[in-house]
Amino acid sequence: MSNVFSYNTISYKVLLSAIILSCLLSFSRSFNNVEIPTSNLKRGSSSRLPIHMIPSKSDNISSHQTNDQTYSALQRAIEISKVLGGKVMAPILYSLVVDQNWPTDDNGGWEAFWSTDTPNGSTFAKQLALSLEELGPTYVKFGQALGSRPDVVPQSLATALSTLQDEMIPFDNELAKQIIVEELMGFDAKESSNVLLKDLETLVQSLTEVPVAAASIGQVYKAKLRGKDVAVKVQRPGVRSLVERDTQLLLSVAEFIESLPALPSRDSGNSATDKPARLINTQLVSATQEFMSRIFEELDYRNEASNIETFANLYSDQIGTSKDVSVVVPKVYLDWCTENVLVMEWIEGTKLTDVQSTGTSNMKQEDTIKENLKLVNVAIDSTLSQLLVSGVLHADPHAGNLLKIQKEDGSVTLGYLDFGILSSIPSQVRDALICSVALQVFERDVDAVSALFGELRLIPQHILDDESERAALAEALHITFENSLLYPESTKSSKGEDITAIPDLKFDKLLDSLSRLVPRFQFDLPPYFINNARALSTLEGIAKTLDPSFNVLTVMYPYALNRLLQNPSQSPVVERTLQSLIRDTNGRIDRQKIRRLLRDSAVISGRSKRQVIWEILRTKPGRKLTRSIIKEDLGEYYARRRGRST
Repeated sequence: MSNVFSYNTISYKVLLSAIILSCLLSFSRSFNNVEIPTSNLKRGSSSRLPIHMIPSKSDNISSHQTNDQTYSALQRAIEISKVLGGKVMAPILYSLVVDQNWPTDDNGGWEAFWSTDTPNGSTFAKQLALSLEELGPTYVKFGQALGSRPDVVPQSLATALSTLQDEMIPFDNELAKQIIVEELMGFDAKESSNVLLKDLETLVQSLTEVPVAAASIGQVYKAKLRGKDVAVKVQRPGVRSLVERDTQLLLSVAEFIESLPALPSRDSGNSATDKPARLINTQLVSATQEFMSRIFEELDYRNEASNIETFANLYSDQIGTSKDVSVVVPKVYLDWCTENVLVMEWIEGTKLTDVQSTGTSNMKQEDTIKENLKLVNVAIDSTLSQLLVSGVLHADPHAGNLLKIQKEDGSVTLGYLDFGILSSIPSQVRDALICSVALQVFERDVDAVSALFGELRLIPQHILDDESERAALAEALHITFENSLLYPESTKSSKGEDITAIPDLKFDKLLDSLSRLVPRFQFDLPPYFINNARALSTLEGIAKTLDPSFNVLTVMYPYALNRLLQNPSQSPVVERTLQSLIRDTNGRIDRQKIRRLLRDSAVISGRSKRQVIWEILRTKPGRKLTRSIIKEDLGEYYARRRGRST
């Protein structure tokens, strides 16, 4: 029920049963006196956050606060059971059991099943999307993750769930206007000295008649502020108390599951001092706290305003300092931002997945797909740079948050929206990710990849220090990669050059395999790792919507190689990995391997070898590597000459 399971280890086939299970398990406990960890959140903090359960000032404003806080977790469980059980599970079970409508190849399989009409004129897929929407932000996150993966779930289900990104049912416009006025001229008026009454009146009067987008936490209007077009995001009333109740429920379920003892076995310890073994070793409570704290972080728009400034200072095409990423980032009006209202620059654009209504009137759909796919590649390059270079990552790049923007000169560029969550990735983890990709693709060295799990901070060190456990992990990863990585038969480039075979990643099989390893090896997936996987998974899903043959590893591999060869952070882990890749089993420099590395980096990324070598020589570690290779070559040359002379 945590972010770990929503984005990294759960497939659509068990989504419904997992949610229903949480409801059923919740009935086995008393929820009226649940203890919830509480503490104040430091605004804008990117570190691991505790659960924030303290009502905000806006919670005391009667105009947009309900009495939902009086609900207990038990009442919330009943509510969830009614929605999912009555509106989703009952019709599905009736179809499967009574009508014997089991998905098969003959009747269209799961694709046709999710398109099955329901008595209310909807379909199973649409009914699930509407039910998740009704349940609020916590459950919408599940749907958004799956809606971005048409390669993991049937297209009919992915299409229905994609509406959860920005096409949800909006709340009343008059209430939204009331919230804006109260927030900007209410308790925080002294802090917002630049908010003038006449500007506020113009802003409210110029709001579009209906929201241009509506999501689980808030909805967005287009308006005018001092003559400029702006986007105004307003938070849904009562959403905080709804998330609080979900937190109570999910934490209680997680605690219950963690308390389950392991089944007795012959190897069970008999000592009275032995710590009782658990049935599930995964830290569900900790993971649930992390997942829910991220949702609470999104509930404070002041935090998002700070994130926008941080992201813009790094990656904006106007003021950004990054050499690798240049994208459009909206300007934020800090004086007009509160916990529940966010005002920022309006950016005109279209979704990258919109291939029928975008482009000029004479542009063919195929050309639009190619153009949009290039921008998806830009988004993936941008995400890789954020992930591996700066360590500051936009953690929610779904289709509703990425825009194709037409410039005045007719060219197109990429724009980012929605900065509710930014992830920070430690440099140690960035370096280990680079090495993992290079080792697996270039050498297919699963043992070396498993050894890096300590650097990636995924598995406790005591597991890696145990030789038998480390061997078991390597064996499990062998099986995982065999099932999820499909290597092509041909290793030729489009120009006929020999290159390393880049496998096609089967994401659904990878998720299923990793889910089995989590309890066995006590995986501890940090928030930045979960967000990284989520971001790349979402972008790959968008790309596969446009081009089913897209392979994210064809982008990641050359990027990892370039970072490996240049090693700008002078990481000892990267240095050791590179040395292992360029040497033979006897420890000597292998010129064939070096040529292959350079050829892969050049051919796959579309650059010349000369350009790749020049970029290597521009870095201090690159020059050091070049000198060491030349020195070793000269040493071997003179050693051979001395051998001949004697």
